[in-house]
Amino acid sequence: MQHKFLLRFIKQEMEKQKIPFKNNEEFFHLFLPDEPWDSYRSNISHWLSQGEDGTIRKRIFIEAINEKLGLKSEVWGASEGSQKEAVIKGVEKLKASLIEKEEMFSWLQEESLSVQEEAFLRFIETASIDAIEKELSLQKDLFQKTSSSQMFLIELFNLMYERGEYTFVFVHVFPYLLESYDNKIKSRKADIYASLPTPMYKEAFEILNSIKGESRAETIDLQTSAISNIRRERLSSKHLSKDELKILLARLIKCYTKIYTPKQEYSYYPGINLAYMVAMADYLFPNEELTQGYSLHQIYTDVQKSLQKGKVSKSKEENYYAGISDIEFQLLLNRQGMAQELEILLEEVQPTISQVNQTYRQMGAFFVEVLERFSDKSNKLAEYKKCLKIFTAYSSLS
Repeated sequence: MQHKFLLRFIKQEMEKQKIPFKNNEEFFHLFLPDEPWDSYRSNISHWLSQGEDGTIRKRIFIEAINEKLGLKSEVWGASEGSQKEAVIKGVEKLKASLIEKEEMFSWLQEESLSVQEEAFLRFIETASIDAIEKELSLQKDLFQKTSSSQMFLIELFNLMYERGEYTFVFVHVFPYLLESYDNKIKSRKADIYASLPTPMYKEAFEILNSIKGESRAETIDLQTSAISNIRRERLSSKHLSKDELKILLARLIKCYTKIYTPKQEYSYYPGINLAYMVAMADYLFPNEELTQGYSLHQIYTDVQKSLQKGKVSKSKEENYYAGISDIEFQLLLNRQGMAQELEILLEEVQPTISQVNQTYRQMGAFFVEVLERFSDKSNKLAEYKKCLKIFTAYSSLS
């Protein structure tokens, strides 16, 4: 095989062996982690394309592949059969070394949960937190920072996260997780940092800011979440003055607008975050030009397509976030009857406690409480407070 054919075969074999990389950039950095991607972007794309094939002339890349897979230089000019045999052996050795270094999870080896692990997970589905912690003290051997324990730990992580038991996950699971998280786990880890009794907003921001989205939509959501953690840190400061709040709102509106407006895609997630900041500016600084020309009505109109798409999604998670964002928009527009709409949504979708907690914090700590702190017009917040009580009742019954 010519060089480009061989490179494609290497990539295909690595994918077959489930060596983790999501795109060409991550494939490249498996071999040259310290080299700038922009210097190779067009080359890699060309080498992996389906066009004419030829020689790869960047020797540093060839040599890095040889070193990583244990290939001899001669393989690039060998027969196709010899090339395939050498690559298959090299990729198998690479996979084994990654597992040994604990850079790959045990499920890449297609291992299953042990009987003890399955029993513990079944137990925690219905047990109280006190009972779980008591049982945990008797089963400490389940908690090991090894590749073979990761499937169990991730299952435990997700179960307890959805129950809203953030401190439990932080104390009992975080210390044993390896660093090879997918984007969903990374995002949930960031949410846990931001949800602790003493929130760690900077740590949450750093995680979210480091994640590379797999799509433009995911990138928009990650950028919105990252900015929101800085917002929460600043808004929760006891030393924040009203003048400082005005400056903060102006900056946040600019940040959310940069995410929200490009290509006029108008995703409802950055849209509702922008809407909260615009509403706060209108409420507290009605005579100031802070809103970048946006009105709540215009934002709500812009995001209708995104909201409707989320409401009819096959994902219950998306159904909840789109439905609750619609209710939040209407609350911001001072429409009545939203508490009843919220009760209907919760009954129909049955969101997890972690999903409800996110909305509760957004609506309560980072909107209602801030407005009450800097204004005496709290009578306008009656419908919000009804909704907050409904959230509390829902969480207590779940």
